[in-house]
Formats: sequence, structure tokens, C-alpha cells
Amino acid sequence: MDDSKLSLIQEKICYKFKNPMLLRQAFVSPSLTDASQNRIQNYQLLEFVGDAVLGLSVVKNLVSEFCHIDEKGQFVSLATEGHLTQEKTRLVKNQNLALCSATLGFDSYLERAHGHRSHDHKNKKGDLIEAVLGAIAIDSDWNMEILSQVAMQILKHNSVQENATEKLQNYCVKKMIDSPTFSFWSSEGEHYDCVISLPLVDEVFAGNGKSPEEAQNMAAEMAYNFLTEQPSAVKKNKAVVTENSLKKLQTPVEQLNLKFIKKEISKPFYSFTKTTENNKLVWICSLTLNDNTHRTSGKANSCKKAKQAAAQVMLKLLENSVSIENVQGVGLLKRAMMINTFLH
Repeated sequence: MDDSKLSLIQEKICYKFKNPMLLRQAFVSPSLTDASQNRIQNYQLLEFVGDAVLGLSVVKNLVSEFCHIDEKGQFVSLATEGHLTQEKTRLVKNQNLALCSATLGFDSYLERAHGHRSHDHKNKKGDLIEAVLGAIAIDSDWNMEILSQVAMQILKHNSVQENATEKLQNYCVKKMIDSPTFSFWSSEGEHYDCVISLPLVDEVFAGNGKSPEEAQNMAAEMAYNFLTEQPSAVKKNKAVVTENSLKKLQTPVEQLNLKFIKKEISKPFYSFTKTTENNKLVWICSLTLNDNTHRTSGKANSCKKAKQAAAQVMLKLLENSVSIENVQGVGLLKRAMMINTFLH
């Protein structure tokens, strides 16, 4: 690679290398290494470094955006761990990195052996982004401030447009609005309907389509437009996240884990079985607290949903049940089954 190309890449990523050879190595294909008698170094080692750098850089930026130390000296977040994980996954997934690489034109700079015309294998598209970040990590002597800035600068070169559901969910996280609830059902003619409700908004939003995703995105687009055009419709007294509002943002499983950390309950244990109903696969999650006094179950079409359902029933049981000594006529297990039936 000549100096003019190296300079152009450095302009694109907003970083100037002290050792330009590292940047060149980030664009050397393993195919060229295999074909070379000089055994020149390819990007794979830098990619290994960059993979870790990318994850840490994204986490650093998410923490800067959503987290802080409160007045008690505790590390708290405006978004739940689940929301942060979802956003990190979205940013670092291979599809996203591939689009950034394509927008920056990185594939055109890759030095390949003769006959290797493209770098388009689905599992390789993000390699060049990670290799470049790995090169910057070595060149900057692991300066995290530089790394996080360059990483986010690179990730901005993403030509993928968020779908309506992602826009709605990300908007709710950033504006500290409780997560939307999605309800689906199918209608005649293989059409699907979706209704979205927001806990702090006196409106529901409906969409329909030939698939659940199409129906969901139509409803989400309506909800997103409503929130952005009428932000005052959201019932919030102040823009400060309280412990209660954070609790609402947490999933049932996260709420149970928090109770365990606070030593309010014993450790939750989950087990799963699967069966079929009406020729469809159904998962059943059994949830037991370590003291064996509280047991619930949840049923859904996926392990994750069944686990959340079982945790939701357990939270309801813990909220409404009295101590074992005062239970009369109905045991805790039976009470859990009654609540489970009510919720489903």
C-alpha cells in the first residue's frame, strides 16, 4: 500500500499513526501471507486485539452516556443492564461492522494474493474494522480516550437505518421512558396485528402486516412519531430517574436478581422443559428459590420468554403472599399456580 492510500485512511478514521506500518498490516489479507515467501504479517493478530478494544470502547461510551456515580457513591445507570447489552450488541455485531467497512471503502485497500478478488465472506466483513482498531491500540500505547473516540467515529459510518421498532426502543431508553409492551395476534388471510402500549402514555398504537415484524414496525412508527411530536404527553414529573422508575425498566428476571443481591430472597434457580401444543413447540420454565418455599412456572414459545414469565409470577407471589406461618387454606405453591393461571 502506498503512502497516499495510508494518508487517506488516516483522514477517514481521524487518527495519524506514529508507526504507519501497523496500519498497512491491518490491510494485509491472510491470503497474501500464505502466498508470500517472506511471511509478511497479516491483519489477524491485530484483529484479535481490536475485537477486545471495540467492546471496551463501546462500553466506555455507553457508560459515559447513561451512567454516573450518585450521591451515595454508587454506580448507577439511567438504563438497565439489559438495555445497555442490547445497544452494545447492536453496535458490535458483524453486520454493523461490515456496513461501516463498506461505507469507509476499506475493502478496496485490502492487499490480497492473486485470485482473491473479494473480502465478502459473511464472517469476515468486520475484520478490517477490528484490525484497524487493534493497530491504533498498539500505536497509541492503549490510550483508551483515543480508542473510544476513534471507535465511535468509525461506527458512525453505518448506512443501516434503524427500523421503527429499534428507533422506538432507543428513544425510550434515551428519554427514560418505560419500555413499550407489544401484543400480537393473527387475523384471517395470514395477516398479523400488533398493538403497542406505553405505561406512561394514555395512547395505544396499532399496526398490521403480512408478518409480525411488519405489523410491529407499523405500530412502532406511529408510537415513535407520537412521542417525538408530542413529548409533553408522557406522564413524567421530572427528568430524574428514581429507584422506582429504574425498577420499572428492569425485566422480571433482573428484578429477582436485584432482590437476591440485596439478600431479600434466596438464590433463584431456573430449569426448562419443552413440549408441544397444537403442533407448536412450547417451553416451560420452572423457577424455585433456594429455600424451596417459593416455586412458580412460566410457559412461552421460547426459553427467554418462559423465564421472564416465571419470574413475573414469582414477583407477584412475593408481593401478595404472606409469611408461611400465616398462610391458611392455600399453600404457597398453590397460590403461585393460581397467580400463574390469572396472569396467563
